[in-house]
Amino acid sequence: MLGLAAILTACGGGAKETSSPESASGKEVASSETSSSNAAVTETAATDSNGSEETGSAAKESSSADDGKIGKDSTLEELKQQYADKLGYIRIPLTDHPVRRVSEAGSKNINVANYSDAVVDMNAEVPIHSDSQRLIDDTFPFFTTVQAPDESYVTWEEATNLERAMVKTLFIAREGLLITEDAMKNKDYSSTSFQDSMDFFRVTAKFEFMAPVAQHPYDITLTTLYDKARTSWGKLAAMDPEQDEVAFAEMYKTARTGANNAMGLLNILLSTNEEERMEQTYGSH
Repeated sequence: MLGLAAILTACGGGAKETSSPESASGKEVASSETSSSNAAVTETAATDSNGSEETGSAAKESSSADDGKIGKDSTLEELKQQYADKLGYIRIPLTDHPVRRVSEAGSKNINVANYSDAVVDMNAEVPIHSDSQRLIDDTFPFFTTVQAPDESYVTWEEATNLERAMVKTLFIAREGLLITEDAMKNKDYSSTSFQDSMDFFRVTAKFEFMAPVAQHPYDITLTTLYDKARTSWGKLAAMDPEQDEVAFAEMYKTARTGANNAMGLLNILLSTNEEERMEQTYGSH
């Protein structure tokens, strides 16, 4: 398995059906770090002559048509024609501006969304971790056959962008939580691995680090659990364990539970009988 430091950067059966074009363009959410998903940000154009209204971390410079914008301007139809795979998922390489400002026909709204298969910094359009094939080779089996070997699973090519991103991100988070647990047992928080873990948790909790946009109905559920988990990771990283070990330990439990919940759902969603397992685990909706 890859070590944590090696993967951090500087800072029905078979394939699923995609959701409607409307949901593929990005779920509209408020641009608030504490209140909503980070998978997409919706901007609403202002009606005056000053250009777009500034909205949260995705605010744009109104003085220029290009300067200060987050994401490359696109339409949904353009993205579908250029980047949709045989399953209907829009997949944009990390090298080709994965963060897009998607305009909607007949609407002044612009959805800022990440169409890569990694959690990225929406400003720099780079992933929060290395994105090597070795990382995928280590992590994808862990969240599938290692967790429930009797189940059948989709291939990496069939997984949604968000599922792929969660395979990478949740694996790193799990490693970070294990390192944190060891530090708590030894009452030693000075190691580089512990500091790297806290740095990773701080990054994931920031608004500007954007998960891939939902392109399948179950992606929305996974996004919700990821947002809940990363919020607790950020709170954990903001604490000083040496100042209050009891409070840190309690927040660690919350952070671990959040990660476990997201990892459990991820295993279900990667299986070929996801609908049956979803109903067994969470009940009918």
